[in-house]
This record gives sequence, C-alpha cells and structure tokens, in this order.
Amino acid sequence: MKSSIGTARSFHAAGTPGDLCHAHSRAALATSAAAIALRRGLGADLTDAQLLECIAEARDDASAPAPSPETRLAVRAALRAPLTRADDPQELADAVFDTLPDTPLRVEGANGQVFFLVPIAAP
Repeated sequence: MKSSIGTARSFHAAGTPGDLCHAHSRAALATSAAAIALRRGLGADLTDAQLLECIAEARDDASAPAPSPETRLAVRAALRAPLTRADDPQELADAVFDTLPDTPLRVEGANGQVFFLVPIAAP
C-alpha cells in the first residue's frame, strides 16, 4: 500500500532554499514510514532494523542511501502516543512548535480518530 505526500521537488517552486526542501521531504518520508510501522503494530520503541525496514518500504527504493539520524528521529517521534484535547495546552503548543520544520506529530480527534499533523512549509 504505497502512498506519498510527495517530495519538495513536486511541491515547491524552483529556487526554494535547500533546507526547506530537505525538511519537507523528511516530513513526508517520516509520515509514510510511521504509517507503515503503525500498520505493522509497531510503536516508538521499534528496533533499528524495523525502523530501517519501514523507511525502505516507504521509499520503495532499495538503492536509496541510509536514512539520516534526523530522519530516524522524525520517524520515532511520529510514533509517539498521540496528543489529545486532554493534554495541557502548553504541552500541546510546545509539541507542535518543537516538531517544526520536519517531524510529523500524531493527534487524536474528539471521535478517537488519530491523525498525523505534517509540517509542510507554505510556498
């Protein structure tokens, strides 16, 4: 079940700063890899081998380079327990702003549905 938010190349205009493009692509990859991990019943405590398998499946490219430490951290962060309305407002704000610019955040809606908030910079 392959899905993609898309890479920065397909979203941002030519000339967009490289760091913004890297953050976009990392957020997209981390979200896809975290979704794969969740479908497999894995959480933030997954092993390094499991993490690499999920990233490889998300990339759908066996020849891709090893993921950066930042990408690995972003995937693990995206697998943390979802935040809810019951959480302290300051903790919610800190969680949202501390994940910028490249780490997805899971949140649980009022009906129990869990969502990824994915930081994609506006063009």
